[in-house]
Amino acid sequence: MRYRIPVAILFLLLLLPLQVWPDTTVVSFRVVSEDGSPLPNARVSSGEQRIAPSRDGRVVLSVSDEGPHLLRVSAPDHYTMTHSIAATEQLVADIQLVKKTDGRRLLLFAGDAMLGRRFFEPRAGEPVLVRRTSVLEDGKNILRFVKPYVELADIASVNLETQLSSDTLDNPVPKSVTFYSPAELAALLEWTGFDYVALGNNHTFDYRDAGIHSTMQALEKTTLGYSGAGFDERQARKPYTTELGGRPISFLSYVGWPGGFTPTQTASGDKGGAALGDEQTFVADAAKIEKDAISVLQHHSGIEYAERPSLTERTNLRTAVDAGIDVAIGHHSHVLQGLEIYNDRLIAYSMGNFLFDQYIYSTQAGMLLYVWMDGDTLHRAEIVPLNINGYVPTPATGAFRYAILNRLARLSQGFGTCLNESGAHAILGDGIECATVKLPAADAESMAMPISLLEAGVSPVGAIEMSAEQTQHRYGVDLLPRGDFESAGQYGVPIRAWLTGKQARVVAARSGDGNELRVSLDSDERVRTGMKVFERAFRVSSPSTVSGRLRADGNVSVRFLLQRRRVGQGLAEALEDGPLTEIGVLSLAAGEWYEFSLDHQLPRTTTKSIRLLIELRSDLAADRPVEVQLDDLAWIEWHTPWTRSDDDAKSYATHSQMRRP
Repeated sequence: MRYRIPVAILFLLLLLPLQVWPDTTVVSFRVVSEDGSPLPNARVSSGEQRIAPSRDGRVVLSVSDEGPHLLRVSAPDHYTMTHSIAATEQLVADIQLVKKTDGRRLLLFAGDAMLGRRFFEPRAGEPVLVRRTSVLEDGKNILRFVKPYVELADIASVNLETQLSSDTLDNPVPKSVTFYSPAELAALLEWTGFDYVALGNNHTFDYRDAGIHSTMQALEKTTLGYSGAGFDERQARKPYTTELGGRPISFLSYVGWPGGFTPTQTASGDKGGAALGDEQTFVADAAKIEKDAISVLQHHSGIEYAERPSLTERTNLRTAVDAGIDVAIGHHSHVLQGLEIYNDRLIAYSMGNFLFDQYIYSTQAGMLLYVWMDGDTLHRAEIVPLNINGYVPTPATGAFRYAILNRLARLSQGFGTCLNESGAHAILGDGIECATVKLPAADAESMAMPISLLEAGVSPVGAIEMSAEQTQHRYGVDLLPRGDFESAGQYGVPIRAWLTGKQARVVAARSGDGNELRVSLDSDERVRTGMKVFERAFRVSSPSTVSGRLRADGNVSVRFLLQRRRVGQGLAEALEDGPLTEIGVLSLAAGEWYEFSLDHQLPRTTTKSIRLLIELRSDLAADRPVEVQLDDLAWIEWHTPWTRSDDDAKSYATHSQMRRP
């Protein structure tokens, strides 16, 4: 959905020496320093465009409707940053650049990475991303979209959640999920700009010592440092130490549990495996690090797909900070969790996925985390939201970006840490104020739809007018942040999120405003579309609402269904025969766009995951094909009851929000 440019910005366009060509979108933002002062000597490049800001730091550039567009923003004596925007985004928050000072260095962290399973052997009907005969070539094609971000850092780290081998590994430990990746992944990560890989995780011992041996062989052929695994406990717990600007920096890496099988996945005595980390280990190992070194600890622990870290995980990482660790990074949940500034040091509880083949929707939201350190003192951190789009890490744009930023903002505020915007990113650190969204005004426009399609983690997305002076509100999470279809097919990545085919396609909207889902129906034909797979991250027994816009050029019925995957049910069986619950049915005739909302209840028990399906059927008497357009779909899982006052709403701990695009 495209938004209008304010009159003040349009007036500004007349004053700036920039030619705007037809069929382009104008994007406006300011380039400023951390204190908000303009940087008129900055430079912004986008493709062939090279733009200098005005005196107040304002940049106005024109972009075509193709994209997303990579902006490279630089200024003398400041760190260069890159931001990605879609052509439908016209107003971007001020881009803040961090000043370079003596002793200040930039670290970068990424989430879980592997290159096996579905990259080579995808699910039925999906294209192959990596061929066995061209791993390096195909791998570079996958990682090229994030390379401009990673290579900006002075030192960059990623969690290597896999063993590496060019030969077949055939003696796995006895657990439910094991895998390994080709040895070329080490060279691919080095090419992308990474300097270090964390090995302390639950897949670093999947194929025992043989896998550790082949992994280290592959890493030794690169410049990548590593720690967190070894052929014995001493080697596994040993930090990787290098220099950063003449100062030592040490990386520790651990897994949080031994595994309920024999042999365990952790190193003990002379047995190999991953380093096992707990409070006592963190205190002991932190004490061995040089006092003037920057210390980084990464911990692979917690509960998969959980929205918040477990109390054990949070206690462990806080203990690490108390023991002297400067930066603590969490992994394993495969979804994003909040960040915390604790005792002036940074804890990121879960980085989510970076390069991974999981198809669960919540695992497709990731991030890169920049951390500026003044020696061993935290200066600032910045989040780059990632769309793990069809297993490919890409910079998130539009609605999906704001869904990621809002999730992190609300979860971080629960730890007393505020996030705010910087261009397409979010920033946190000393003096950063919480970004907030005001409650909807009680006017005709805000009441036009019972659901306002805010792309938010938790937002005031529901409103009911009680009187001229009072409005009720409630807050919820959108389980369908891709429902505007704007990220579908971005960067040339195949669509894996939606059931599409010959009759249901994601295409450019006729209005020119982004994408829409278009379905073609013959007479008395039934077509089913919707989510391709299930979502595991949801709150049972929550009230929920499906909303969106529809338009048809003939008579058609549209049936919305909730499908469940029962606990213990296989995926293939659930996709074919999972129980269906009708949410609601709409009957449409030819006409203009129709806005709808349908209330229902999410399942109570015995449900592992859920998905939304849409079944369309044309009129029996139709004498020609019928076409249906769907757009701006949302599936809101409500987290609060209705409330009448701002104070009641603010008492909900997750009120912090980024603004909508």
